Amino acid sequence: MGKKKRPLKETLIIVGEGQAEVAFINHVKSLYGVGNPKVKAKSAGGKGPSNVIGDAIGTLNCSGCDRVVSLLDTDIEWPKVKVKEAKKREIILIGSDPCLEGLLLRILEKRVPPQSIDCKREMHPLLDGRETDKKSYAQLFSRVTLDSVRDKIEELDLLIKIISGEVK
Repeated sequence: MGKKKRPLKETLIIVGEGQAEVAFINHVKSLYGVGNPKVKAKSAGGKGPSNVIGDAIGTLNCSGCDRVVSLLDTDIEWPKVKVKEAKKREIILIGSDPCLEGLLLRILEKRVPPQSIDCKREMHPLLDGRETDKKSYAQLFSRVTLDSVRDKIEELDLLIKIISGEVK
């Protein structure tokens, strides 16, 4: 009798700009992750889009994962050469306009200030704890809330579809 072959789990690493993105990604994963793909969130440590996209490319090259996606701010222009390289390697880049907190305010259907610093100033006090703790997102960003707005917020819908395995 031969061993039964188990289907391989696809591995996906989502590179976020910083620890707040990692916390939010992990929160969304807790709501929508079904086990395949196996999702891991990783921080690029900030330093702008060139670093974040470069980190995503490096992660794909060195980690042994199947796919990499990146969630990064749009407040600084993304370098065309890095975007082209990411596209060539099939790395999906999801932009938070102008930053993660701007995306979060849109999810809550609140006004989004044009400057990242103002988005952070408005969003952080609404959270149930530090922005770097995934539990801080649980109350405001329930599955019901996310499901109710995802058809209006393309970036959120794409992130959920990637985490749930709907988008390969």
